[in-house]
Amino acid sequence: MSVEAHKIVKAPLISEESQIQLAKANQYTFRVAPKANKSQIREAIEAIFPKVKVVSVNTMNCMGKRKMVAGTRRTGSRPAWKKAIVTLRPGDTIELI
Repeated sequence: MSVEAHKIVKAPLISEESQIQLAKANQYTFRVAPKANKSQIREAIEAIFPKVKVVSVNTMNCMGKRKMVAGTRRTGSRPAWKKAIVTLRPGDTIELI
């Protein structure tokens, strides 16, 4: 495992929707670096989890929500981030919890 791979893949996203995708299509959802592309994400997942083979990677940019700053009339925003949905070949699994 390289340090570069851990900078690209930040954390798995565990939600109800991601658990449905996992059960139906063997897809895992990760929070990734905003400047990472699909081939870098594929290589990082295969480096962190050496027993799996990535079939496809889908990415989406999630914009930060606008929020009111506490105690003022000003608005701020949460940071934007990137999400990657990684499809593994049938039979491969990743132990997240």
